[in-house]
Amino acid sequence: MTMYRGNNMARKRGNGEGSLYQRSQGGPWYASWYGADGKRKERSTRTRSRSDAERIMRKWVERSVLETEGLVAPEGGTELSQAAVLPLGEHLTAFRASKVAEGRSAKHIAGTAQIIEASAAACGWTKLADLRPDQLERHIAERQGSATNGWTPRTAGKCVAAWRTFLRWCVADGRLESDPLARLKKPAAHRQRERRILLPEEWAWLRATTADAETRYGLQGADRALVYELALETGLRAGEISCLTPGHLRLEGKSPHIQLDPSETKNRRPARQYLRDSLVNPLKQHLLVATPGARLFCLPPSTETAAMLRRDLAEAREAWLGDAAANREEFARRNASDFLRPVSTDGRHLDFHALRHTSGAWLAMGGASPKAIQTFMRHSTISLTLDTYGHLLPDEAHQTVSKLPKVPAVDPATAVQNCASGCRSVQTRREPKGPTEPQEPHLQTSRAGFEPATGGLEVRCSIQLSYRDRLTNATPAPRWLGGPPEAEELSPRRKLGM
Repeated sequence: MTMYRGNNMARKRGNGEGSLYQRSQGGPWYASWYGADGKRKERSTRTRSRSDAERIMRKWVERSVLETEGLVAPEGGTELSQAAVLPLGEHLTAFRASKVAEGRSAKHIAGTAQIIEASAAACGWTKLADLRPDQLERHIAERQGSATNGWTPRTAGKCVAAWRTFLRWCVADGRLESDPLARLKKPAAHRQRERRILLPEEWAWLRATTADAETRYGLQGADRALVYELALETGLRAGEISCLTPGHLRLEGKSPHIQLDPSETKNRRPARQYLRDSLVNPLKQHLLVATPGARLFCLPPSTETAAMLRRDLAEAREAWLGDAAANREEFARRNASDFLRPVSTDGRHLDFHALRHTSGAWLAMGGASPKAIQTFMRHSTISLTLDTYGHLLPDEAHQTVSKLPKVPAVDPATAVQNCASGCRSVQTRREPKGPTEPQEPHLQTSRAGFEPATGGLEVRCSIQLSYRDRLTNATPAPRWLGGPPEAEELSPRRKLGM
């Protein structure tokens, strides 16, 4: 059918086999048909021969049918196949934009993208089609076995978690049909560094020596001592202290506290940490010299906070040892102890995060309940609190045993006499008080109901008791139920003439 586009003739639809038309008389034929996506397609056959145009159009229609049935791939590939060959950097750019729209922190997004880019470069991956789980496993094993800067199980778990986050996004966005690294599991994490708590006596020496120390890591000695005290009495992390401004402090009123926004905490929840009066006054003095809107404490990077504390601990230990220099025996005893040592003899470390651990430990030793410690430390579960500080909680086993009831002491002779008198009283109650009268025959044997009759049993089933109560209160039991001979009521079988 020849159709011209214009005012002379209207365009007509085909019957599923496509249609041919010419845009100008004598021009090439154009084919129009429905593709596998259900949309109308138009394409030039580049020929003026109608028979050749029909043959070409028939091939296109047949291919569309095969694409609809899923027997062949669409021309140019599917969206999945196109996304599989795109450079990995383009997917990461879209991934970053998506996470920013979700409200994720810039630090989290940058860290996830950095892990993905580094591990992809190590595995030689440039596009999604290159992803292989065995290659990433080999890379993680090599990094864990490295002698220098080897990965801990926690770091390896971060790598797996970063790829899971990215690939789940790719699947949800239609860039992948499934996660090619789904079978990878995080390595079993275990604590790499055991931390110890700071004893109250150690804190007294550390505060006294640090307050008079020189400026170090951009902080004066008094500011460092205030930072340590703030971490000990509030349990705040180094990152949470570094983001504090004067606007976070609520020092007036009956309940002075520090208010943190969800974006400033680790669990992304608002936090309110109450302050003791002994800490309120130093903070007020520090606010007098603080710049409004600026950070209260310019802490060094997280990789240097532990080094800062170790320097101050070393000076405090040196002062503590010098205090006993006149006494040789006392000096030798102190020198052999772990007092104010950054690393104890059993390998436990005292770094900046150990101050937060000390805060919870002091609460446990002070008798606070596990639930109160969980709320103060902002732990997600009570099991985390008990696993960390359970051994420091007061031992209440002896108090629990003391709550058992006390059993009074009894004389054995008196107990035997009371038992004998009790048995005689029971026998007396069971003896009849008067002469026994012969019972009627129908009362000596239980009446037959739905169950066979039982003779002389005190306990009867409810059906038998219901029969007895109904028959005793109304009329004598019939003879066919074990009643007296004078009961002339016919049995059911005689009533029916059987």
